[in-house]
Amino acid sequence: MDWSKQEMVRLLKNAPGTQYQEADDTSKTVIRDWVRSLLQKGTITVTFIKADGTVRDMKCTLNWESIPPDAIKLSLPVDGIVKENKKPRKEPDPHSLRVFDVDKGEWRSFRFDRLQKITAELNFG
Repeated sequence: MDWSKQEMVRLLKNAPGTQYQEADDTSKTVIRDWVRSLLQKGTITVTFIKADGTVRDMKCTLNWESIPPDAIKLSLPVDGIVKENKKPRKEPDPHSLRVFDVDKGEWRSFRFDRLQKITAELNFG
């Protein structure tokens, strides 16, 4: 069963969801800002459910120093930030986040409501 069908069954059964799914709007904003701040500081691994229902681990970042220069396209919005404002752009979906996949070397997205786990390495030295 793909993720959308599983999610519909969960909603119909009134079963609990992820922390993000159960959060109110203010808490969802806090979660999104926290994840975005981790990504801007370094590389983290996010575990999420893809649209086809499979689980994926993605090592990703929004730290410009960790992204190869040829991967940065100045005319595209990244994480809702337009680096070069040539023409108006559609506002990004607040429930998904566009990140740089370190292993694939490409831009990818994940949805916060499908996020299962975040793994980050902290360095105190």
